Amino acid sequence: GFYVVRVAERPGDEESLLPAALPVCAALASRTSTLRIGTAVLPLPLHQPLRVAEDAASLDALSAGRFELGVGLGSDPDAARRFGLTEAPRAELLEEALALIRSAWRDGPLDHAGSHFVVEGVEVWPKPVQRPGPPIWIGAGAPAAQRRAARIADGLLLAPGAAPAAFLEGWQSEGRPLAEARLAFPIPAPLDRAGLRSHVEPLLAACQGVAAVDLAFAPEADLADAVAALDPWRGASGPD
Repeated sequence: GFYVVRVAERPGDEESLLPAALPVCAALASRTSTLRIGTAVLPLPLHQPLRVAEDAASLDALSAGRFELGVGLGSDPDAARRFGLTEAPRAELLEEALALIRSAWRDGPLDHAGSHFVVEGVEVWPKPVQRPGPPIWIGAGAPAAQRRAARIADGLLLAPGAAPAAFLEGWQSEGRPLAEARLAFPIPAPLDRAGLRSHVEPLLAACQGVAAVDLAFAPEADLADAVAALDPWRGASGPD
């Protein structure tokens, strides 16, 4: 079966069916009992981080500890202007927002004075079921962005066509055990069984020793055929 479903968010995109991921995640949480549920990805520079912390914690409660927060810069660098937000360096916003989210999940009032957010004596409720909080993933492809994920996230949602070398090197250079790293690879569709295996084999070979490797399939993929084709690798790089 499947371990996790991740919901994309593309606000302001007329071709996207899902401009807001979190309500969809809530609906999924209400209809499932074991499947983990996440975002892939939430364009964090467009969101208020304390609200994201609250929503993520609420989803973690609704799902009984099955939520995973996937964030990124977003695919549209002009989105902030179109949404009437103050423009700022997106990478800086993402890093500070993630630090604020993690702090908000801790017990006690929060004080934060950063370059983009100032918070005094605020406590966010509810607290997540998973402690210290839901796993945080960052979507990235460029080497600098992968190294950022290795430094401040729990896992990498790899962009299509990218290799994870910078993430794995960055993870280890941060002194983090490779056995705790998590990776998710997008699988292009459609692929026949032979094509799927030839696509996956080098990815798994590059991830020896990694805690878990998730293979992310597009909605149009033949999932039954994919499961059968990948069965020889089940559990090869970790529990998933």
